Amino acid sequence: MRNLFYENSAVGIRLNEFGLSLKDSPSFLSRSKQLIFLCGANQAPNTPSQRRTNLRKFIHQISPDYTVIYAEGIFNEIKKFGPQKNVLDLEHRISDVADKVIIILESESAFCELGAFAHEKLRHKLIVINNARFEHSESFINTGPIAALKEAKSPVMWYPMTPNGVKVSDGIGAIFKDLEAALTHQPADGGPVSYETLGDLRMNKISLYFLHDLILLSGPVSHKELISCLISLFGQKSFDAASGLLAVLREAGLITDISANKSTTNLPPIYEAATTDFFLKYKYDVYALMAAFRVFHQKRNPQRFAYG
Repeated sequence: MRNLFYENSAVGIRLNEFGLSLKDSPSFLSRSKQLIFLCGANQAPNTPSQRRTNLRKFIHQISPDYTVIYAEGIFNEIKKFGPQKNVLDLEHRISDVADKVIIILESESAFCELGAFAHEKLRHKLIVINNARFEHSESFINTGPIAALKEAKSPVMWYPMTPNGVKVSDGIGAIFKDLEAALTHQPADGGPVSYETLGDLRMNKISLYFLHDLILLSGPVSHKELISCLISLFGQKSFDAASGLLAVLREAGLITDISANKSTTNLPPIYEAATTDFFLKYKYDVYALMAAFRVFHQKRNPQRFAYG
């Protein structure tokens, strides 16, 4: 890493200038995505139910600004960084980044997720879809978490689910109109983002967008190099949230792991942004920094440009 960040290298100079610019002039959020965490059953390992598949397809047709993410894909990405917390804590971390959490009550695990996400601070994000057969039941589900959601004015949608709807399409389209109305996209507020906020990497949208932009600037970049960039910009501190944010970015299709295209096994992930659009506006000439990184990688890591 010394060759990349030593003080007088082109990348080192540009990165230092970028860090000083972030301190002196706040960046501004210029665009955003509506991230929707979709929970429910699987019809096979890592294969979402047909209901979830149909729902995801419909949501993506509503707007290019809507992105549906599955927990399974995120968990698989996070595993690359070694042992992690329990699944419940990981799901809560994902929900901190998501704008909405949709739960289709089609399996035992989905009912468990409802119990976990019905916490008071998360209720405003929840949309629940359930079988119309149980709409008037006096069950704990209805009198407990669903009643709490209704009090918070969070949408609860009902339709007649078929017994085999996990594997075969059923009538879930009956709730599509109501679902579209519930997914109101909030445009980027354009407010200033301070240096301190960017450096305090957490599981939230600002950190997610900044990490995306840093990958766009420095890619194709390894996880180790990315952490070194963060340390160079903000000093030595914990950036543990990076692994979770990278997993969300991958599952959302905002970045790609170009090393995954190689047949060679056990290659560390090499990240590249999926588009050339930044989420934040910066005062600094980011294209000069991007050019410095590209020149470095072409000299030191030319194989990365063959991965794609």
